[in-house]
Amino acid sequence: MNMPKNSYDVVIIGAGLAGLSVALSLPTHLSVLLLSKEDLHTCSSNRAQGGIAAVMDLHDSVEEHVQDTLIAGAGLCHETAVRHIVSQGKTAIEWLCAHGVPFTYEQEDATQLHLTREGGHGKRRVVHAADHTGFSVTQTLQQQVRQYPNIDIVSHVQVTQLQVQNGVCVGLSIQDAQQHNHSIQAAKIVLASGGAGQLFALTTNPITATADGMALAAHAGCHLHQMAFIQFHPTALALPQNPCFLMSEALRGEGAILRNAMGERFMPAYDERAELAPRDIVARAIADQIQKTSQVYLDITHKPLSFIQHHFPSIYEFCLTQHQLDISQQWIPVAPAAHYACGGVVTDEHARTHVTHLYAVGEVACTGLHGANRLASNSLLECVVMGQQAAQHIVSNGAWDDFEPPFSNSFTWQNIDWHMTLDLQDAEDDFSPELLQQQMSQFFGIQRQSQAMQALYQRLLTWWQQSLASEHKRRLMLTAAILMVYDGLQQTTNHGAFFNVDLEAVVA
Repeated sequence: MNMPKNSYDVVIIGAGLAGLSVALSLPTHLSVLLLSKEDLHTCSSNRAQGGIAAVMDLHDSVEEHVQDTLIAGAGLCHETAVRHIVSQGKTAIEWLCAHGVPFTYEQEDATQLHLTREGGHGKRRVVHAADHTGFSVTQTLQQQVRQYPNIDIVSHVQVTQLQVQNGVCVGLSIQDAQQHNHSIQAAKIVLASGGAGQLFALTTNPITATADGMALAAHAGCHLHQMAFIQFHPTALALPQNPCFLMSEALRGEGAILRNAMGERFMPAYDERAELAPRDIVARAIADQIQKTSQVYLDITHKPLSFIQHHFPSIYEFCLTQHQLDISQQWIPVAPAAHYACGGVVTDEHARTHVTHLYAVGEVACTGLHGANRLASNSLLECVVMGQQAAQHIVSNGAWDDFEPPFSNSFTWQNIDWHMTLDLQDAEDDFSPELLQQQMSQFFGIQRQSQAMQALYQRLLTWWQQSLASEHKRRLMLTAAILMVYDGLQQTTNHGAFFNVDLEAVVA
């Protein structure tokens, strides 16, 4: 590891699209440190297949994109935030194009971006680079950020604490791969640390997605919101020895249909939008069919091989070479997997948090865009737009006096109820990340139940008390899990990605 300096103007925690968007939007006279937990390629952005939602077609409109987002969010979006972010979609795409991102263009007209459609979208508005959009975007921007002499890049480090004095974030503590600790001072700090998928046994997320940023922010005094709303991607490849490879939603957008073990198409019985219903509806339907029939498949065999190879080259090649599965001839076995944290650290339209000089962008943040269920391909859009917003506020040296959070019902680490009876019969089970993942998947998965969540919460609190003397990153995972389950226990109605069988029917 190249040793960072002791002080920077800006420290960015995370090198995915959100962090890169901040770094590349800052002027070169500022000293910037970009930190990554593993290498730069290990991030959720790099894995994103589908694309970036933006209104680019004359037959589409920002208002339609807004309404699709609000519908998918099941009544829990913050409409002002939705309009703020969605209205900048075209500008975000133009910014990425200017940076050389190799998006896919129409075969008939090389000047027109090809737009695909995904679940929840009423129009084709997903800009993409074949079926490897995240990879193409992050690779392009990473190459550029390496050329900036004012940006230091340090990988394989764990942030262990945000340093806060009198409500102001002034620095952070990190641990390198050799377990050496370092303290870094910073005028401004940006959390861009990603999501929480690794708190579950089956996830599409990389190994870095352990919700560290949410936990660090909580301990620093930030507010959190909608932590219980974990979106499960409906269609992860379900094969033995499978690294949970994602079957892009764009497959369904281009006509793939879902079949159960008897070969029956089942989605029309669950929702009139069928395979293009929002992800929470499709994921629950697939889970229900797996329980009833043992297996669910994604079928795109009715499309020509040339069409599949053109639109989904990475998926086709991966399935064929790694699993001898020819998706042009065979159905694809799929199952839901933990995919995206719809909530997180509360921020305003400038990406500010409740802690002065601390920003949060990307999946770690809760802007109000996603509500109870993220609309497909809105996440990468949010990364670019809010990354630029954070950079603009940093450059302006804006104050925090006018900070207006979008939610009045957010909560903090101090709100956690520690007074439950800790009388688990198996409390002697030692904490481990693997056991945490198993417990979260079993009791805090697609469908939840009140008593089971209560038992899980008690176990998490017991582990927390036992882990206070253990390594710090375990406590961060536990912090995030406690925040998520605590929020789940506060929910009184089912919305979007949160579904408790003991509550009323889900709000679509």
